[in-house]
Amino acid sequence: MKRTAKILSAVTIVSALAAGTAFATGAIPLPSEVKSSSVKLPRGVESQVAFAKYARITQQQAEAAALAVQPGQVVKAKLDDEDGYLVWQVDVKHAKGVTEIAVDAGNGTALAAEAEDDDQEHGEDRNDRG
Repeated sequence: MKRTAKILSAVTIVSALAAGTAFATGAIPLPSEVKSSSVKLPRGVESQVAFAKYARITQQQAEAAALAVQPGQVVKAKLDDEDGYLVWQVDVKHAKGVTEIAVDAGNGTALAAEAEDDDQEHGEDRNDRG
């Protein structure tokens, strides 16, 4: 059983690194929204504790997958429900700002990437500025 877990971890990390290299070079553009993942949540599952029961990769594995896509420093990672699919939302701070990477909570694949707007994080609206 431990050998299978090690093999799965190694495959996940290698896949994430390959996807990250392809993303960084522009070969695989990630969408800004999650369309699906390998973990479909049943109705009524809404808490972090309940999400954790369905996740098949750890937070550390999700962070590694996100950093492979966008090098930088992880500032936040949490399990989240994206239209009924379970993903890790990992915020990565880098030289150009913060990017939120959605990582499949079942297989560690980077699914989506979206630049975070500092104004939205602080509750400001750019249209309100004079």
